[in-house]
Amino acid sequence: MIKEYEDSDLFDCRVNAYPSYTEYKGIQRYPPNFIFADLDLSTFRNLEALERALQTALRIIRIKINGTPTVLWTGNGYHIYQPIDAVILEQFTQFEEFENPSLKFIRFAEFSLTGGKSDPSHNPSFKSCMIRIPGSYNSKCSPEKNEIKVYQKWDGYRPPISLLLGSFHAYLVDQKIKEMKLRKRIEKRYGNAGYHNNSISWIETLLQTPIEDYRKNAIGLILAPYLINIKKLSYDDAFQLISVWLEKCNKLRTLSPNFSYRIRYSLNTAMRKQQLPIKLSTLENKDKKLHTLLAQKNKA
Repeated sequence: MIKEYEDSDLFDCRVNAYPSYTEYKGIQRYPPNFIFADLDLSTFRNLEALERALQTALRIIRIKINGTPTVLWTGNGYHIYQPIDAVILEQFTQFEEFENPSLKFIRFAEFSLTGGKSDPSHNPSFKSCMIRIPGSYNSKCSPEKNEIKVYQKWDGYRPPISLLLGSFHAYLVDQKIKEMKLRKRIEKRYGNAGYHNNSISWIETLLQTPIEDYRKNAIGLILAPYLINIKKLSYDDAFQLISVWLEKCNKLRTLSPNFSYRIRYSLNTAMRKQQLPIKLSTLENKDKKLHTLLAQKNKA
């Protein structure tokens, strides 16, 4: 590992917090004993807001689990690493009705212990819980601030996972109820109007159709809620799809420079509010030209 790091000139050096044998033939074999939280500067207004979010997260971790995690400055935010004393949740009856509870716990803990301020595009898993190496460099940052630095060191104490299991179980139940309600909302809103197998035909057409106007609204009212809550894509996959679509739009008319922020804001809103995309009939009232274009293409 050290040789590989040296060969890369210490750029983008990472190591997985979990071993490679966490599961075998679909059976979970390793406990979720490492919590990884990412506070990314891009999701905050400024550095001061990021610093406040970090202090809030450290206070929550101390109050909820009496933890003192390692904190690294990554050049564009903070990584929080908190080892815990954990068990394999799949082996306990109260989690039998839920799919992949150990994996979901890692993501729940990140959200819960940061007060919901963690980077929404960060979805740690047993195979991708990649932690950075202090003293290495982040190629995404400018040279004057790209060194990975230790802000705070772990105190060696592993809080028991039991301190979070009550709230985690309640979260799983709540998510299951929300998912059922979302499914009913989808069925009620769209019925058979072009909706089939988690897909809406006219929105799929939009994804293949670059447009000159109504792009901000198209992202916030149509594409972001569609990709997150209908297609069930990950934040990263949804961001990539919208970015590719915008590149095509840019060839028709140049985009303003803040569209990356618009995508992130719209995806975050769609996730937080379980927002659904507007109906095609609603689009007719908002942008008749785009409605006509999509309706015609959808019939072809």
